[in-house]
Amino acid sequence: MRMDAMQAIWERRSIRKFADRPLARELIETVLEAAIRAPSGKNAQPWRFVVLQGKEKDRLVDILEAGVNALQAKGLATGSALPTAHIMRQAPVAILVYNPRQQAGGDRNGTNRYMHLVDTQSIGAAVQNLLLAATGLGLGSLWICDVFYADDAIGARWGRQDELVCAVSLGYPAETPQARPRKPVADITTWLE
Repeated sequence: MRMDAMQAIWERRSIRKFADRPLARELIETVLEAAIRAPSGKNAQPWRFVVLQGKEKDRLVDILEAGVNALQAKGLATGSALPTAHIMRQAPVAILVYNPRQQAGGDRNGTNRYMHLVDTQSIGAAVQNLLLAATGLGLGSLWICDVFYADDAIGARWGRQDELVCAVSLGYPAETPQARPRKPVADITTWLE
């Protein structure tokens, strides 16, 4: 199944239930090819992807759950991180998204702050391309930031020194959620002439 860009934008949903069905490597490569077509400041292409399947994907979820449990044991709030880990366990694929131009926990002051913001925007565009491509191919996806609760342990597991930006769960959807409400364009836009 393929759809045009506007249809993919309107039909994209955050999927939280995935079918127990493996993804062909070609489909994963297709969504990654779409991701790298995103614009980036000065064409820096500040994105790197780590695709996890099978035991490695399960290990990611184990690390996330351990990190969240450790934080909760200290009395810290972790929001939706444990339910997110459950969602990640269902999906056949997790894609970690890294910024190789920033070190984990790196300095974000001075001019480095601006470079970091540009990189983050560029990576966001790549992730959005990935999500839209997945929708266009009939796949489900979920953009995940709860991996921050265990970013150091996740980086250590796969030898990453760079900044973890997010993760994306990917697979065949086992649900068809309704569109979430959006604020009207008129309420969020100022027109100046």
